Amino acid sequence: MSRKTQSTEGAMVEYVTAMIGGQLFGLPISRVQDVFMPERVTRVPLSSREIAGVLNLRGRIVTVVDMRARLGLPKAEDGKVPMAVGVDLRGESYGLLI
Repeated sequence: MSRKTQSTEGAMVEYVTAMIGGQLFGLPISRVQDVFMPERVTRVPLSSREIAGVLNLRGRIVTVVDMRARLGLPKAEDGKVPMAVGVDLRGESYGLLI
């Protein structure tokens, strides 16, 4: 799931990659904190449809974003267990459901 590419400065950049709706997406590995299987996601009333809910990840409350909904794709019907990538943005923790 990890790929390397060379930047213009000559340094190697590694990515965590995931297929969502037949498209390949990547996040710089330096931004990824966790890769996990979410177990208990608590739905948040009145939240937008791309917010799957919140969960407790090692003592932190993490907002879970459904990337398929965020990208306007239908729900997955393949029966696979969903995975999530934990990222931190401006001091807030998020789980990107892929």
